[in-house]
Amino acid sequence: MTEEYTIEEWNKIVEKFTQTFNGLGTVLHNNEIASFSSKAPDVETGIAIYSDGQFSASMPLHGIDSYVKKVIFTHESITLKGDAVDYTYRIPPEILRRRGD
Repeated sequence: MTEEYTIEEWNKIVEKFTQTFNGLGTVLHNNEIASFSSKAPDVETGIAIYSDGQFSASMPLHGIDSYVKKVIFTHESITLKGDAVDYTYRIPPEILRRRGD
């Protein structure tokens, strides 16, 4: 199931973000940021979305920083879309296994 929100729907984004990453690593959130970072020994990865539309994500061998207008959640990924970016953050399979799916 896909759930799509505009960045102005910040509270809904935070709620879905925390549900998506619950139990998979460290999740922090407040009025300005929602962030996830994995825990060792899992692959080192993280993503942060800010209420003003800025985001950053990192995976081994790459990282990205940009601004978005829409945040789209699926069971195993988050797609971030803006004027100059269309980026999909895929949760690594070894981390997804923590859900017990």
